[in-house]
Amino acid sequence: MSTLALVGGPPVRTRPFHDWPQFDQAELHALTAVLESRRWGGIHSQSQGQALERELGDYLHVPHVAVVSSGTAGLMIALRALGLQPGDEVVVPAMTYVATATAVSLLGGVPVFADIDPATHTLAASSTKSALSDKTRAIIAVHLGGHPADMDDLRAIAAEHDIPIIEDCAQSLGATWNGAHTGTLGTIGVFSFASTKNISAGEGGAVVTPRDDLAARIAALRDHGRPPGTSSPHPHLGWNLRLSEFQAAILRAQLARMEHHTAAKERGAIFLAAELSTIPGLQPVPPALDPRVTTHGRFSLAFTYDPKAFDDVPIDTFRAALRAEGIPVGRGTLIPCSDEPIYADPANPDYAPARVAADTHARNTCARLVLLGQAAGSGMLLDEPTELADVTRAAEKIYNNRSRLHEDQRSRDQSRVSPDQ
Repeated sequence: MSTLALVGGPPVRTRPFHDWPQFDQAELHALTAVLESRRWGGIHSQSQGQALERELGDYLHVPHVAVVSSGTAGLMIALRALGLQPGDEVVVPAMTYVATATAVSLLGGVPVFADIDPATHTLAASSTKSALSDKTRAIIAVHLGGHPADMDDLRAIAAEHDIPIIEDCAQSLGATWNGAHTGTLGTIGVFSFASTKNISAGEGGAVVTPRDDLAARIAALRDHGRPPGTSSPHPHLGWNLRLSEFQAAILRAQLARMEHHTAAKERGAIFLAAELSTIPGLQPVPPALDPRVTTHGRFSLAFTYDPKAFDDVPIDTFRAALRAEGIPVGRGTLIPCSDEPIYADPANPDYAPARVAADTHARNTCARLVLLGQAAGSGMLLDEPTELADVTRAAEKIYNNRSRLHEDQRSRDQSRVSPDQ
């Protein structure tokens, strides 16, 4: 057993994995063309934005696409298009990026936190059903990490109570459920094109829907309340949440290589999940893929960490040890949305009303989750298995040195205690 890099030994890996996001000459040519056009923004015919909307609609098999400035903007547009009013409730997963909930709060709504399925980390149907009230106006299903939520069960609940579903697809572009793309399974789908996402222009998003009436409302909301295809007047309240032509041009180039990237990441994720599951205390998420998940979006590869299998080495120390061995991994321990200061601390100046239906699984999962891939800012899932084998070697090295690591951690903890304590 070689000495851990965290305590001065040689690291398992010294060369980088694939970077993320990826780009090549296609993006450079596209950006030059927009620059030379001198039409860098706005909504107009023959624009990069409209071309992106057509291409994304063809890819997703959805009739209406509106590209917007961010995924968060897209969620706010979706909620407003559905008529959300102050005081209305929206069911959201207790474990998701905070924007899923704050989009509700910024419109005066009340996020209601429902628990997750501990196997997939997506919104649990049983918890969703118990979270409903006579104030519920929408359910937001988050396809976390690229894994689709159980849309069969969630749609059954939504239909029974006549409640629309907004799909938060920020991490799931390319994922399919029973052959249908995420974003097309509910009433409205919202995508993000931020830096870590499956296609990226640094920022950006898209709102998609099969409904003509909602499409017109969505398009107006992102453009100062103007109906599509007009310049004035302004019959509706709206924002300026448009996407720039530079971003649209980059995203068109990125979309063209989506299927290639998705297939490559799937191979990498399958290999790593199988390898890491052989190490005690590490379990891939999900342990086995539901056959209804016909394509996983592979935004990240998540696995849970059991400190007992590692002689009670804390998860933060395990992550630090992986990074020291040259393996990029998400840094911080996650917390459920219900524990965010804006929702949990009444003394917070931005404290917002919320309701917690259930969050036990979310809280337990956040404390044990380790993230690889784009969630850690890395394109490592694009690498070949011969390269990804270093991840397994690093995890095995840590496991085999767990007693030493535990002793070092205990010594560090004791050194923080002053003599008079």
